[in-house]
Amino acid sequence: MSSTRRDFVGTMAVAAVAAGTVSIPRRRARAAAWVPSHHPLPAVGKPKPGWSWKLPPNLVRPVAPVRNNIFYVGEHLVFKLGPAAAAYAVRNYDGDLVDQGSAGAVITLKALPPGWYKLYIYGRQATKQWGDIVGGTMFVVFRNNPHFPKPGKNAPYASDGSDPVVRGITAMGPTRFQADAANPDATIKIYDQTIPLYEKYYVHPGDPMRARPLEMSFGNGTKGHLAGVKKIVEHFQDRVQYWEPRNEPNGGATGAGFVQDELIDFYRTVKKVNPTLKVIGPGTVAIDPSLYPWLEDFFKAGGGKYIDAFSFHAYNCCNGDLWLERKSLTNLMAMLKKYGLENIEKWQTEQGFFAAVYGAYHPHLQGRWTMLQMMVYEQFGIPKEHNDLWYDLSHGFWDFPTWWENGDHSLNPAAPLMRVWSEELFGTQFSRAFDFGSYANEIYVGSLFQGPGKSVAAFMTAGDTRGKVHLQVLGGNGKLRVVSAFGVESEIPVVGQKAVLAVPEMPVYVQLTPGQTLDVIPYQWGLDLALAAGTSAAASATGVETALHASVGIQKIYDNHLENWYWSFQGPSAPWSENIGKFPIWVRLKLPQVVKMRRVILFCAPPWQSQGTLLDFELQYLKGSRWVTLKRVRENPKTIGVFTPTVRCMVDVFFSDRWIFQSDFSPVFTDEIRVLVHQSTWGGSTCELDHQAGGQGWSEPHFCIRELRVFAE
Repeated sequence: MSSTRRDFVGTMAVAAVAAGTVSIPRRRARAAAWVPSHHPLPAVGKPKPGWSWKLPPNLVRPVAPVRNNIFYVGEHLVFKLGPAAAAYAVRNYDGDLVDQGSAGAVITLKALPPGWYKLYIYGRQATKQWGDIVGGTMFVVFRNNPHFPKPGKNAPYASDGSDPVVRGITAMGPTRFQADAANPDATIKIYDQTIPLYEKYYVHPGDPMRARPLEMSFGNGTKGHLAGVKKIVEHFQDRVQYWEPRNEPNGGATGAGFVQDELIDFYRTVKKVNPTLKVIGPGTVAIDPSLYPWLEDFFKAGGGKYIDAFSFHAYNCCNGDLWLERKSLTNLMAMLKKYGLENIEKWQTEQGFFAAVYGAYHPHLQGRWTMLQMMVYEQFGIPKEHNDLWYDLSHGFWDFPTWWENGDHSLNPAAPLMRVWSEELFGTQFSRAFDFGSYANEIYVGSLFQGPGKSVAAFMTAGDTRGKVHLQVLGGNGKLRVVSAFGVESEIPVVGQKAVLAVPEMPVYVQLTPGQTLDVIPYQWGLDLALAAGTSAAASATGVETALHASVGIQKIYDNHLENWYWSFQGPSAPWSENIGKFPIWVRLKLPQVVKMRRVILFCAPPWQSQGTLLDFELQYLKGSRWVTLKRVRENPKTIGVFTPTVRCMVDVFFSDRWIFQSDFSPVFTDEIRVLVHQSTWGGSTCELDHQAGGQGWSEPHFCIRELRVFAE
């Protein structure tokens, strides 16, 4: 950890400031911190970043008149507070201030569009431990949709620790019921109470084009307890269709050993009860190369004959990276085809993404990673109905805080994002993937979904907040109906059968009217000029790699591969990265000859742990003997020191997670460009404050360049 002074920007009581009753000393904010938009001053208190296991003695617990703080368009946004509340503020998913005011025993917020929001409750005084925050929560606003149930305030929770009600009103996909073959009576007791709730809120509301089967797993295995398996399967055979024999068997057995000692007997037991039931497996912890020997052993031992669907977990197979997801699934498909299983059903049965990142609250991380996985998995035959978002509720397992429902039952972004995903895809199935052009396919992902009388297209970028796609549109009334990731509806014009759609790092949906069709006009950028023989690169900084990234040379920034360390957890799969002594630094790319250049695309890395991106840089080209700036890019880290009681975090990060930078400019002639870096993230953390809070970053500014592409067209 850096020994530099800890300093950060926080929030303060809006009403107290407005009334002039609090005197705030002016201090300079750290450059990488974000000053909240409602006032320019740092907070009085300086809470230590990280997790706060203690709560303020005057804690305010906002209480809404609706379950899970789920409001619908047209409803009043009301919260009961307590006497310690002096003021409130509301921020949206982008961190923008959308409401504020003085607080009484009850507050009514202004009407807000569909979306995810964070409510801050301020006290009258600031403390060193918690600053001026005395309460807060998250809430959502949904569109009204008759296809999804509207729960009452007292709708029950399940006894297994899951939330079938929210899974039902979002239709996000299944949960994995946990059976204990050694104690069948206890399992039956729990799920006799739990499964009816899933049937009521998730299964029976239904979708005519998307079946919603239930799945149960014997997490601790079934060896020696087949009588218990039989009893549980017999009891639930009419309600649960898919059965998994063990959780992550790669942790305690070889692939062949698992087949011979457990899977075969489990398969025969289930099929004897009811041959129409489906056995899924093996449920390995991941599908990266480290699992290939185990999986090969599994298939060579005949494991494919004893499963009706292939299941896996996706740890470190996504991490917000389109390339990593495609690579993982493409290789998996090749392995399945090798053993004649190319058409087998596929299930992902355990995967979740952080919103609370060990003391730093990162709603964008959970939001973008979740939706990118959904977009890609649909293209590989894994619909949301076969993709378990793990975990439901915060349950004290703070080693891996990946839940989408917090301890106060408020929701993290994955839940409302999945609600809109389910609304837009309702009554459709995946039809085809769009082609954006050779290199553009590294940036964009898009699919057409179709069903009886309905077509919808979904698009997002891998990590560029400012992407755009060109569409060929036939039919309609000269407009396209567009829906944002959180359900905000708008229209864009169609001129000459063409439209330009803004595509950010979150999904955007296009609802086609009857008779209307669209397709993507692929980008025609030509060849990447950096791939020419004789290209070289250099950097002004040390270029010395960390032990983690040993033997990673700078030539990787023009080798036509988007390396990611999480592919093999070895140096060869890692991108080129830089430990920064001080800014500015530069990275140069020299071509073998002068070329006409009008487009540069810079790929950094999705911010996570050692891999990071840029916050402030200039793209320059060499003109004679001087460097001329083509474009300067500044990304707001949107990081503030502020206490969030419900997740115990002391830092909020609303950073967009941008790591792809597309730059178009008037043509220039040169043989050399450079990226002059003024500020980077601290790996996966936006800044020192985020790092100190535990936000999965590096101990100093640290970024990666995966590829620097240069085009003439």
